[in-house]
Amino acid sequence: MALPRPPSWALAACLALVALSIALLPQVAVAEVADPYTKLYELYVRVAKLASQGIDVGDVVEYLSRALKFLELERYADALEELERAEVILSELELSAGSVVLRMRLSKYGTAVALALVPVAIYVLLPRVYVYAWYRARRRWLVLRERTRR
Repeated sequence: MALPRPPSWALAACLALVALSIALLPQVAVAEVADPYTKLYELYVRVAKLASQGIDVGDVVEYLSRALKFLELERYADALEELERAEVILSELELSAGSVVLRMRLSKYGTAVALALVPVAIYVLLPRVYVYAWYRARRRWLVLRERTRR
């Protein structure tokens, strides 16, 4: 046996009641707040990547250290401020990292090439300098004939 169908006005009244109750509920804005520990870890990974390239990340590490201390003290607002400061500095370092790494590599490899060329330069140039100095000194020599005894 089938259930009797409710009148359409009852269905409309139910829908209106549901719509009215939804409209009267306070609207709560849900803001997605990142977990400070997750943000700290993400910044740490970025710092480790830059440090492996030879970039000085000391300032960022100080901010991360302070943020970790604030997190241990459950002062989340202060920790998030420190993390934001660290992220600003880290972003600047990431932008300039390419040129810094290029300069460091050029300096390192240029020094290695210069040091490798020193023995070659000495091998090629030292005999020439020695011969030139000998020739210049010999120009002032006086040659005397020896008297031979026969």
